[in-house]
Amino acid sequence: MVIMRPEAEDEARAALLDRIREIITTEQGIVGKTDEWGKRRFAYEMNHVNEGYYYVMYFKAEPKTLDEVTRVLRIADIVLRNMPVRLPEKGTIAAADAALAADDLPDEE
Repeated sequence: MVIMRPEAEDEARAALLDRIREIITTEQGIVGKTDEWGKRRFAYEMNHVNEGYYYVMYFKAEPKTLDEVTRVLRIADIVLRNMPVRLPEKGTIAAADAALAADDLPDEE
């Protein structure tokens, strides 16, 4: 999950997401879908900002790739917060691979 500043331009947000996709695919990772939740109001103020653009990107990658993605997000000026979350395994690894390939994600429980 990535939260970007509300004043960030559409092009800047898209460029950062493309950069993240590029890092993942360069390291032989698999990028699933990216959910854009849009601009949302925060429950509390972060860095004197009370709203931001939320994005959730689903991908499968090695730990070193996640480290690089996290590093890039940490130094990007338009990112307020980022939080990698590991999805619980549902079934086997083959099922996860099939879900990523089909661009279909597990249902929330």
